[in-house]
Amino acid sequence: MDSHDKVSWFSLSAVEKTAYLFYRKGSGKDDPIRASWSLDGINFFPLKQKVSFKNKFLNLGGRFDVKKGFRISKIADGYFLSYCPKNGSGQTAGAVSVDGLNWKKVGPINKVKQCGAVVNADVAAEKYLMFFGERSIRIASSPDAKKWSIKRSIFLRARAGYFDSQSVSVAGMVRLKEGLVLTYVALSKSGKTSLGAVLLDKNNYRKILWRSKKPIWKQPEDWKGGEIDFVGSYYKNGKFLVYWDFAGELKAISITRSLLFRDPVRGALKLKDNLQKKVDFQEKISLCKHANNPILKPIEEHAWECCETFNPAAIFLNSKVHLLYRALGERGISVLGYASSKDGITIDERLKKPVYAPMQPFENGGTKKKNIVYPYSSGGSWSGCEDPRLSVIGKRIYMTYVTFNGSCPPGVALTSIKVKDFLAKNWNWKIPKLISKPGEIQKNWVVFPEKIKGKFAVLHSISPNILIDYFDSLDKKKITITSYHNNKSDEKRWDNILRGVGAPPIKTDYGWLVFYHAMDKRDPNRYKVGAMILDYNNPEKILHRSVQPILEPVEKYENEGSKAGVVYVCGSVIKDGKIFVYYGGADKFTCVATTSMDSFLSALVNSSKTAPFIRLAVA
Repeated sequence: MDSHDKVSWFSLSAVEKTAYLFYRKGSGKDDPIRASWSLDGINFFPLKQKVSFKNKFLNLGGRFDVKKGFRISKIADGYFLSYCPKNGSGQTAGAVSVDGLNWKKVGPINKVKQCGAVVNADVAAEKYLMFFGERSIRIASSPDAKKWSIKRSIFLRARAGYFDSQSVSVAGMVRLKEGLVLTYVALSKSGKTSLGAVLLDKNNYRKILWRSKKPIWKQPEDWKGGEIDFVGSYYKNGKFLVYWDFAGELKAISITRSLLFRDPVRGALKLKDNLQKKVDFQEKISLCKHANNPILKPIEEHAWECCETFNPAAIFLNSKVHLLYRALGERGISVLGYASSKDGITIDERLKKPVYAPMQPFENGGTKKKNIVYPYSSGGSWSGCEDPRLSVIGKRIYMTYVTFNGSCPPGVALTSIKVKDFLAKNWNWKIPKLISKPGEIQKNWVVFPEKIKGKFAVLHSISPNILIDYFDSLDKKKITITSYHNNKSDEKRWDNILRGVGAPPIKTDYGWLVFYHAMDKRDPNRYKVGAMILDYNNPEKILHRSVQPILEPVEKYENEGSKAGVVYVCGSVIKDGKIFVYYGGADKFTCVATTSMDSFLSALVNSSKTAPFIRLAVA
């Protein structure tokens, strides 16, 4: 953003998982209100879609112009906006929206003179509650978000002798499993601004369970000589960011998630006070390889997996990460084993027998010692089922994998299993079918985890164009997909030799996240992993692509195995706000790398040609 542009910061509000920052560039009353969006609360990108205010409400000029500080709240049927128009009425007005961007006026809110935060009360007579106030906080209720009645008594007062001795006004609301946390802006007798919090009963929002005795954030010493205005707050995946306008500069602070615990003596819920904590946001797109890698190694006592256990598929079901990994033993035939983990790292369960083995002629061609015609092996395997990928769609789990019978080129097969059978470990797989064209070398095909425009989608090439075939059903007896690779890519890029897709796509707020395998002609024979984001509705279109590898084979377990210099991703899951990427190291071991999903996506988008409108430093 140009530092010479004058900006008025109006509000920051969360719409689903996206933070929208509303502002006005320029000092003229006719300058439009704009919006930028962010998925991490730090990198904000210009919103191409215009903010629409219908019925001349929030008209961008004249006496209907809005004051600073309007509030957006999530309600049952969409979103509610409270604002104070500059029309001299001295009362708050309201508006509703389905998407948080297109607004329609619902009329003035009588006797309310400050914009407030609205929450669903789930009580017929007062379906909605509005917390508002400038010196103290009061409550208004409404059955329809149109007509409001105000309770005479004050809900939250300033407290003599505390950090909130002069005034309290609503900041934001965060729903936690323990209840509703209402944060408020407080002013002390000395004129210092701070932030307090109260915990409201989740079954009765009028009941206060706890109130902070100390501020959860207080004005830093270097914030002097300028006006401080609250702009908004953003809570996602345990991260609570609060935004302030200090002397015209937008600032963000991070507050740790306040922890609830039960007092063993009195049995009363208390909220532990936490002061602000600095958060570091990495610019580099990277995954952190876990210290316990490899998480799966061959077991010498098991003849079927005594040599290699690598390239695992992964899905997250019933609070567990389920892995199907490729295993190779004494016979040189690839089969699939099963393991699971509650935390995504530590293996809690591992079965002693394979859960999937070759069953069709196109994948069961004997061993290295018998009638091998085709001069091919992968990871030491001479036939079998290789490199699985899993996608959960409805009540079924679909699996694509590389199949090889020792005499024909490797191709791609498809099978499926019911979710309930998978979880019960009843391995009732459907009879697999070859879906690639016979006689062609094909690998790295994946099924999208949900239908696109009502059809199943199979992504089968990225070299360099994204190739996807669509089907009404994947249960047909015969499916044949024609695919091709031409590997024409920018010679200057690190991924000038594109190999194929890694794990099945992950749906994110930016688009479909896809990991892929590639090589660099200047660094031959080393597999590296990149990431790209595809358009939601048109996944043949690449929106963002990593300018550097996100995973490279540099560790010992990635270079000492059947094939040195290989990292090979077949599975990934999202758990507790983190992305877990499972990969094979050196065609021998199973490994995992993790990072914050929000930070990863933000860095990936930020690395593309589109720079953020603003990048905030967190204090």
